[in-house]
Amino acid sequence: MTLSPVFNLEIVYTLTGAVLMVFAGFTLGDRGNPARIGTALFWFVLGVLFAFGTYLPPRLDGALVVVLVAIDGLGQVREGAYGEAAPAVRAAAAERLGWRLFLPVLLIPIGTYAATLIFRGPGFKPNDVLYASLGFSSALAAVLALAITRARPVWLAHEGRRLIDAIGAVLILPQLLAALGEVFKAAGVGKVIAAGIAAVIPTGSLFAVVLVCCASVALFTFIMGNSFAAFPVIMAGIGVPLLIEPFGVNPALVGIFTITVASCGTLCTPMAANFNLVPPALLEMRDRYGVIKVQAPVAAAMFAAHVLVLWGVAAFGLV
Repeated sequence: MTLSPVFNLEIVYTLTGAVLMVFAGFTLGDRGNPARIGTALFWFVLGVLFAFGTYLPPRLDGALVVVLVAIDGLGQVREGAYGEAAPAVRAAAAERLGWRLFLPVLLIPIGTYAATLIFRGPGFKPNDVLYASLGFSSALAAVLALAITRARPVWLAHEGRRLIDAIGAVLILPQLLAALGEVFKAAGVGKVIAAGIAAVIPTGSLFAVVLVCCASVALFTFIMGNSFAAFPVIMAGIGVPLLIEPFGVNPALVGIFTITVASCGTLCTPMAANFNLVPPALLEMRDRYGVIKVQAPVAAAMFAAHVLVLWGVAAFGLV
């Protein structure tokens, strides 16, 4: 009997949808939330999309996404009351539990990595094993957290709801932006970009093309918040026709530099919500954009290094 059917992303999606719908139920009864109906509806609709999106007609999925955007656009996704213990009580509990609090957190990467080592080979899809085991490890971590803290299971719902309410609607940005990248690719946006750039820059200059290629993917990532969505568009529109084919630059080299320089845009954009907006929300930072402000100088230095190294390696044929 093979275990490959266990590593099915649909199982993880269904469980995620069920959890979101549980959060919606608790939110509906939260009198401390000034927009409890809108917030509950938002998480319920998102839960439906996770649990049943694969089986619903595509147009209905699209309509539900529009509903999510409308709810958030009207300011109806708000934080509520979660019955948290006083700060002094939480500090005392943390002191009492000590290092054991880190065990559930460590279980997630350890469990995920172990699964990718054990369940591989014929019959297993690496990506399915990776993401499914991440979901299963997270569930086991939640159970371990309950065992360590001896809290009631209902507190998983309360704390989970508190976290997603703190993050808010930006939780769904990565999925939306990744989908947008595929739409741009299918619509031929890359070809339009290439035509526009070829008309304004000296395409016979290797340095100019390298600079524009790096700047374009970083800027596109800044706009979309997702380097994996920007990468195929820029490679199809600039990397291949303006850099690889005319100058004979190694495609693997261009691909590696293009995907990594895109991260310079990720470091500077609020659209990369899971990287740049979620941590300030979870850590209750005073400056919502504090993470971006710290990362921006690093991003600038990384960008300059990418441009110079890619140009140097391509110009002197080092690879």
